[in-house]
Amino acid sequence: MPNLSRRAVLGSAAATLAAPILRPARAAAPVQMISHRFPALEYIAEKMRGAISGVEVNTQLMPYDKALELITISLSSRAGTPDILYAANPTFITFAKNGWIRPLDDLWEKHKEEFDLGDFSPAVQTSFSYDGHRWCMPATGNVMMFFYRKDILSKAGEKPPETFVAYRDLAKSLNSPMRAGTISCQRPVNSALNEASWYINALADGWFDDKWHPVFNGPKGVAAIEMMREITKYAQQGFTNAANDECTIALQQDTAAMGLQWATRAMSMDDPKQSRVVGKIDWSVPPQGHTPQGGDGYAISAFSKQDPDVLFRILATATSKQSIHGAASLMVPTRTSVLQDEELLGKYRFFPAARACLAASQGPPRLPEFDAVGLFITRRILQALTGEMAVKPALDAAASETENFLKGHGYYQ
Repeated sequence: MPNLSRRAVLGSAAATLAAPILRPARAAAPVQMISHRFPALEYIAEKMRGAISGVEVNTQLMPYDKALELITISLSSRAGTPDILYAANPTFITFAKNGWIRPLDDLWEKHKEEFDLGDFSPAVQTSFSYDGHRWCMPATGNVMMFFYRKDILSKAGEKPPETFVAYRDLAKSLNSPMRAGTISCQRPVNSALNEASWYINALADGWFDDKWHPVFNGPKGVAAIEMMREITKYAQQGFTNAANDECTIALQQDTAAMGLQWATRAMSMDDPKQSRVVGKIDWSVPPQGHTPQGGDGYAISAFSKQDPDVLFRILATATSKQSIHGAASLMVPTRTSVLQDEELLGKYRFFPAARACLAASQGPPRLPEFDAVGLFITRRILQALTGEMAVKPALDAAASETENFLKGHGYYQ
């Protein structure tokens, strides 16, 4: 070791003290995302995690009701997380009305060319607009289709039913201890409200008049829910607590012959790892049309401390043309170029039915409180389906509860 003078040692120490102390750059806090889960959204979540190099995205995926509960609690308390949140129609309208999510107009315009945002279909863009603003990045398109066992119907000499009467009669004839005549998803709120919307829109006059007064308890609405009660006599066991997952499994496991389900579940019917009915399910427009349709999107919390530009780029990258093309088997594509891709139309056999169902579809009311009043509606309908109440009194009670709720929220003034 060389000899160092006292002056050299002191000089070296002084130089060290004078130099800036170099520390590793502090990593930004991970981006937090909460979402509903099913295969298409799991795919989008994976794309979010790898969207921007060096930016960690923590994706929490769970059933719809649980995700909505956690998101609502966080946003209503103005918590800094989640930064990105799942928001379907009409939940995003509730979030927007409450000031809980950030309008995306400026970021959309800034990045429109870079991410070819104009390629999102006009209908999809409109569905995520409210009060003159854009609020969500579209992730998936979706529409409810009529799933049916083509082998069973063919053997019985039947075709997919075109009316509710034919549906009821076919469900009755196909029902057996081994296989239910139909599926029904009656778990409140979301699943039950979707199925009830089909009956109310196809057989009655919808949920509300143009002043948001309930009309679903009128004579046509009563007849619609009475038809639902007749058909659910032939539904799978446990249908009162079944949501989309349980109904999908019933079809996959050959314990139900047909019924209403989302297009995003179509390809799972042909997955040999999940399904016992590969190649045996086909799809058509549900009896008498008015197919419930919607989509899944992602919003940015108004209370997030993250850079909004970074969050938007994560969303735009995860839903790029390339990304949506890769997930075409899991959804009704939100991008026009993908939905019209002739190669995909020939590759995924549910596409033609999905397009036909979209043409016959009807979205939910543009009412921010629709999910909230759906709690009253679906609970009362469930009481009617199980015989706890007659249909008319059950719907009258739901209409009264709905009107009182909306009146308390500033309607009817």
